[in-house]
Formats: sequence, structure tokens, C-alpha cells
Amino acid sequence: MKWTTANLKSPNYTENHEIYVGTKTGTFKKLLPAYEDKPFKQSNLQDLNELDKDSHITSLSFANANKSEILIGRGKSTAQVHSVRTGHTQYTIDFEESPIAGLARYDNCVVAGFGNGHIRSVAINDDGDIDEEQPKLLLDKVGDDMSRLRQCPSDRNIVAVGGKGRQNNLKIFDMAAGGKQLFTSKNLPNDYLQLEVPIWDCDVGFFDSPHTLATCSRYGYVRLYDTRKQRRPVQCYATEDQMSFTTLASNGNYIYTGTTMGALKAFDIRRMKTFVHTYKGFTGGISDLHLDASGKYLASACLDRYVRVHNVDSCVMLYQCYVKSKATRVLLRESMENPNAAEDGEEMEDDENGGKSNGKNKKKANKTQGGNVSEDEEYENMFDNMQTICDNGNDAQDDENNSDDDNEDGEGDSSNEEEPEEKQKSSKVGSKRKAKGNAIKNKKKKN
Repeated sequence: MKWTTANLKSPNYTENHEIYVGTKTGTFKKLLPAYEDKPFKQSNLQDLNELDKDSHITSLSFANANKSEILIGRGKSTAQVHSVRTGHTQYTIDFEESPIAGLARYDNCVVAGFGNGHIRSVAINDDGDIDEEQPKLLLDKVGDDMSRLRQCPSDRNIVAVGGKGRQNNLKIFDMAAGGKQLFTSKNLPNDYLQLEVPIWDCDVGFFDSPHTLATCSRYGYVRLYDTRKQRRPVQCYATEDQMSFTTLASNGNYIYTGTTMGALKAFDIRRMKTFVHTYKGFTGGISDLHLDASGKYLASACLDRYVRVHNVDSCVMLYQCYVKSKATRVLLRESMENPNAAEDGEEMEDDENGGKSNGKNKKKANKTQGGNVSEDEEYENMFDNMQTICDNGNDAQDDENNSDDDNEDGEGDSSNEEEPEEKQKSSKVGSKRKAKGNAIKNKKKKN
């Protein structure tokens, strides 16, 4: 699919996906690409009257394994829990710190990481309120500049954080064990000038195992860690080009990274000397990436106000939608409901009831069957009974003779008996017009 600024959907994109988008203005939207009539329709799930200058969405994540709840983090101290089934906010949590860099949930506890480097964990009761009886957990020795907090999908008690600076390098914590630190990364050796390599882990991503994870940096490197082997990265990609990575998604043996210049690259962790795929169609910095459960479709949020879906194998852009605001976060989920089911049901009801068009036809048929002539038939009969004007007197005379023969045989009716007189009058008028026309022609020839 060629580059364009229009909303597009490939006919090969037949997956029943739901796309949730968070924007710079604070709006939270839902897209249904499988909706046949309106695949680019946007549903605002947040009341626009409640938004302010600090309402920009900084974090989106699923709260449970079945992806029925979404954790929404914003630039202010409050986080929201959104229900996918009802389409409304279930409850709001106030953490008293801002901005929120990432959210996670395990059991009945919600974990939040903040830009100042702190991590808080609070217990939530069934009503959605903070359980004051349960002890709160605060980790304030993580660092002072956190960029992202990510939860391990295979072990939801484990979270990883990363930020800017040596004191904010990659760290892994077990929140169920009271925030025990399981791993902290170690920087690469100094460069050839014996200077420290700068660190900025702006995003973190887990693989299938909690021991393997990757980071990307604004300084242009992608690193792969294995916590069972060593503290330093086991694989690393670095470039001297102006490539500043902003976000990361991982699945299988591949890492997908977005840059500030609108480049989306895929790396193979078995050989990270160079990237193996490039995905096109972007005109702004990529702010977030998310893979579906199958790992075949990659959704991206971009600062050019577009949300896109690519096929990870063919690198083809399957879907592109303009969301009117700078997209900061995106989530991709397999929908359990068919968005076209309601329309199909209405069509079936119309078919069972005869449909609107069939109902009109039935009404028209009932009118004709009851002896009342419809308006269309009256209109046609009016044209059939109109007088015919003949230009040739001989033709009129032939019609008179034919009509006289019909009357003698008794085939005509009362309306046809008056017809010869009318035709005689019309023939006389036609002959007079023809004579005048011939006289005018003769005068022109003489002149």
C-alpha cells in the first residue's frame, strides 16, 4: 500500500480487532476496523468536559490476562480502570504523585511508576476503593528519572523499569515479595576515549520468559538482556546515524522499535548486527507499539495523528486511521463480538417482515386489488387518451376509414365512435399548417 494521508483499509485485513488509542489531549478512543460500513469510526470513551492540560495519556496497559480491563495513566496523579465490556470507567485511583510512567496490576494490587523514579503499590477492594487495611508499598530508591514501567506477561508479579542516566538503568522488581530487586543492569565498558557510554532506557519489553528482556534508547541503541547469564547485555545494536528510539515491542525472536524520525524497524535477537525489516508509511515520531495475541499484527501510534496496523511478516500497511490528535499510546485486542452483528440482525428482521420496500409494494398491490387505481396508472392512462396530431392529411384519412370499418364490424366502443370527428379536426389543422409552411418557402425562393 502506497504512502497517503487518507484513511485506508486493505481488503486483506479481515481480523476482528479493537484498537484503543490515547492522545496528547487526553481523549481515549476506540476503533473498530472490522466494522464494514464505518471502519474508521471513532468512539470517545472519555468525557471531554473532564479533560484539562494535565490529562494527556502517558500509559495504557491491560489489567488482566483476558484483557477485559484497561489501566489508563495520565500526566496527573489519578489513574483510571476502564472496563472493555461496559465501555465506561469502573473506578479511579489517586496516587498523589505525577506524571504516571507506567501501570500494572497483579491480584488485587495496582502498581504505578512515576516520572520522579518512585514506585507505588496499593490494594484495591471490590468497590474500587483503596483498601486502607492492606499495607501500601513505596519504592523510592529506584532512581530519579523514570521513562517507562512494564509488566511481565508470563509472571505478572514482576515489573521492569528504565530511565535516563546511570542511576536509572534497567531494573527488575518482584512486587509480590515486597518490591525485592531481582536484577539491575550494568553499562557497557567505556569507549575508546575512556568515556562512559550514556544510558537512556526509554522503553522495556519482556519476551516469553521473565529472564529475557530488551531495552531501547534515545541514544540510538537496542540491547538484549538475559538475567540468568550476566548483567551486561548479551546482544546489542548501536548506530552512529541519527536514529533515536522511542518505543519497543517484542515477540518470539523479534524486537520492533520505533524512532523519533518515523522509522519502524524489526531486529532478530539471534543476530542483531542490523535490522531485518522496515515498515513504511510514517511521517512523524512513533510514540507507542503493540502486538496482538498472535504476534502477526503490529499497531503503532504516531505523532502525525495516525494509528496504523502492519503485517509483521509482509511489512504491508493494512490499516490507517486519522484520530484528530497526537496519538501517544495504543492497544490492540481481539474482539469477542462481531461489530456487524447488529446490522445483520436488522436485515434479517426486515427480510422476515417483508422489508421496507416489500411493505411498500404490498401496499401498492393492495390498492390495485381493492379497485383503487394507483397514481402511476392514472398518469399512464392520461397519456393514452390524449389526442394525436397528424401532419399528413392522407394518414388522417386512412385512420378515418379504418375507424369506420371497425364501427361497422361492431368492435368499437362508445369512446371510439367520437374519435373520427376529432381526427378530422386535427387533420384540418395539420393541413392548414402545412399550406402556410409551403407558402413561406415559395416566397423565400422568389426573393
